[in-house]
Formats: sequence, C-alpha cells, structure tokens
Amino acid sequence: MHVNAQEMWGISNSNYSGNMGIFLNPATIVGAPYKYEFNILAGDFFAENTYIYFPPSAKIIPRSILGTVPPGKNYFDDYTGNPVSGFAHALIIGPSYIKNNGSDAWGIHTALRNEVSILKAPAGLSKFVYEKYKYPAGFGQRITSTPFSFAWMNWAEAGFTYGKVYMETQKDYLKWAITGNILVGFDGLFLDVQKLDYTFYDSTHAVVHAMDATLGHAVNADGNSSLFALRGLGLSTTLGAVYMHKRNPGAFDCNKTSDQFKKYDYRIGLSFLDIGMIDYFRQAQTLSVQTSNDRTWNGIDSITFSTMAGFDSLISNKINGTVNSTTSESFGMWLPSAISLQFDYCIVPKVYANASWVNRLHFGPKQVARGNQVDLSIRYERRKFEAAADFTVFEYKQPSAGIGLRYSFFVIGTDRLLQWLSLTDVKSFDFFFGFKFNTCDWPFNKKGPDCPAFGPS
Repeated sequence: MHVNAQEMWGISNSNYSGNMGIFLNPATIVGAPYKYEFNILAGDFFAENTYIYFPPSAKIIPRSILGTVPPGKNYFDDYTGNPVSGFAHALIIGPSYIKNNGSDAWGIHTALRNEVSILKAPAGLSKFVYEKYKYPAGFGQRITSTPFSFAWMNWAEAGFTYGKVYMETQKDYLKWAITGNILVGFDGLFLDVQKLDYTFYDSTHAVVHAMDATLGHAVNADGNSSLFALRGLGLSTTLGAVYMHKRNPGAFDCNKTSDQFKKYDYRIGLSFLDIGMIDYFRQAQTLSVQTSNDRTWNGIDSITFSTMAGFDSLISNKINGTVNSTTSESFGMWLPSAISLQFDYCIVPKVYANASWVNRLHFGPKQVARGNQVDLSIRYERRKFEAAADFTVFEYKQPSAGIGLRYSFFVIGTDRLLQWLSLTDVKSFDFFFGFKFNTCDWPFNKKGPDCPAFGPS
C-alpha cells in the first residue's frame, strides 16, 4: 500500500503503517510499536475523473478483471458545464527497511512511481472530444476556454528517512522526521494552455482563432528508445511532525500485552508531501503553440499520429503554420506536492477514529497535480490484525467508501469499495496491497526471543 493520490486512508494512519506511512507523515516511524520493518513488495493503482463514468449495470471493474467486458460503448459523460479534472497513478514499492530505536528512527525505501493529472480542462472541449466532434449543439459557437493543464511523470526513487523525539513529558509527546529522495526521471510531459479560442462549424471543420500553449516532453518521442531511459534527475522531500497527548509508553512496548492499553488520548500530525522536482535534460523538447490569426483545421475528426514527434509536427503544421517548430530544451517538473493534517483519536484500546485532510500545493502547469481529499475513518488495530473503514470526499465533491485489512504480513484494500461492488457509478478505481514484516527482534539472530509484530500470536 502507498499514500499518494488517494492516500490509502484508514490503513495509512495506523501505528503499524511503517514504510507505507512515511509517504503521508514520516514521523510515524519514531517511537513506533516495533523495532524493525521489512517491506518486501507493495503496489497501489488508482484513477479518478470528474467526467466519464460507467453505470453500475456495466459492472466494469469485475468484468474487466475477468475479461468479459461486452463490445460496444458502455460508458457515458457527466456534462455539467464545469471544468473537468482527472488523476491517476501506479506505484510499486520495492525493498525497504526501518530501524526504530525508540527516541529516534531511520529507514530506507525504494519505489517506482507513475503520476498523471488533468486540471480544469474546459467542459466544452471535453464534450467535443467525447462526442468525437459530432456535437451539433456546439456547432457555430465561438468558445474561449479558461487556462488548463495536463502533466505526466514517471520516475524511480530511493529515499532515506530520519526522525527523533523532540519532547517527551507525562502529557506531551512531540516527534518529527524528514525523508530525502533521489529521483531518476524516465518520462516527463506537460501541456500548459493559457488561451484557446475556437469554433467548430461541423464535425470535421474547426477554426482556431487564437491559441497560446506550451508543450514539453522528455519521452520516447520517435519510438526508437527505451521507455525507462534516464531522461532526468531530481530531489524531493516529505517532512512531518506528530504530537501525542498522554502517550502511554507501555502501549508502544514491542510485545503482545501492549494491545491492551490505549496508546494515547489523541494524536495530531502535520506534514508536507512530495516537495521537489525533476530536471529533464535528455530527449527533452518544448513546443510553443501560438497564433493570433484564424487557423482552419479540416479533417480534425480523422487526425492520426503514432509517435510524440508526429504529434509535434501535426500541431506545428496546423497551428503555427510550420512543419515542426520544436526546440531541444531542458525543463523541470514539480512532483505532486501537498500539505496534510491528520487527527487520530483513541476511543478505547484497539479502536481509533481518524480525520485527515490533504490539499495540493500547485506551483504551476509544469507539475503533476495531487487530488484534494477529506477523509473520515475508523479502525480496529492490533499487533497482528487490523481492519479499517473510511469515507472520502475526493476533490471536495465526489464521495466514496473504502476498506483496508492487515493480517500478519499481508495488507489489502481499496478506497473505492462501492465501485468494485458495482453499487454506484464508476468514475474511479483503486486497489492496494502489500507484503511486509514488523518485528521486535532482529529476525536473523539465532538466540533471544523473537516477537514478530505481524507474526504468529
């Protein structure tokens, strides 16, 4: 599991979240109820948009998994006239490790990350694209779009986390931690449209009256190089602090009896997520798309291109009036940064209620945007077993329900349970899993007690 676009709510706020929790608040590893953690493999796959949906009758998720999706169109658009946004990511967390010394802790992690976002795409243009330009109600209308952006990043990261206790009294406990990451950029692409003024006269004939846009990409543009070639390097950080009121040290002892006590009355966390950027300098190109004169585009409904280089040539020819006007030029892209607050309340031993908030920090169009979220969750937490249920409002509009389970070394869950069960319209998908071990003793010792946090009771 991972905390990123949809944050793995419920499970990610666990006191046993470990390597997964550092993506939401790295201070979680300091003073944790385990001494070591080994993450073997974890995955997280997520997508959400505000426009296209599959009705419950389509049963799109189970049928896609079983390969039984019927032919033909089984999706629809939710055209309200409001700007359209979309977010997606895929993540694989590789071998990772945590050493908790009580008053301080450190860890290392590895990951592959793929992030995509569309922010405030104009509703009118989205409708034309959805209808394959066959939208008579929009013909003949001159439309001026508001600014919008698209961004995609694909990278590998290796990170080191360190944190320690800042203050500890009978009532007050404060800890902090910071993660530093080295980033290897594979692919990067952004589209920044500041102005777009156009008219569709029919499904094949459009006129662009004015346009001001920039397209940048460092990708396999001609189809002759590797998708995972090194095209950029960067640095990033996630940092956080956690305050606990009336923390009970005995409840954090690395043994089975600690489950019987309240770990704290409440816990408050503040964190800044994915602050950093990647500079793309290999196979990096930018294309300025500008015109203040009418540009006629005939056959817009039948455009074809097979490579990014082909797309550059097409846009240059139709809008700029040249065959290709791309420039070899490096560019930087910001990661999906955000600020987060987490409030965790211990109702009784083993039972916790949580309220968390994530809001994107958007520095400009050369950035993958993060989805805004508010989440309420409740969880039952023990050393060996955990179950969590949550309710999320994504982009402060779209509600969803989820569930997460942890047993022994295995974690599984989804923050889009109703979509999986085909009980609501499907505008999103989410699935996460993980294989990891929390232990109380170094597992390779031949002597001494072994008290695995996720091991046999």
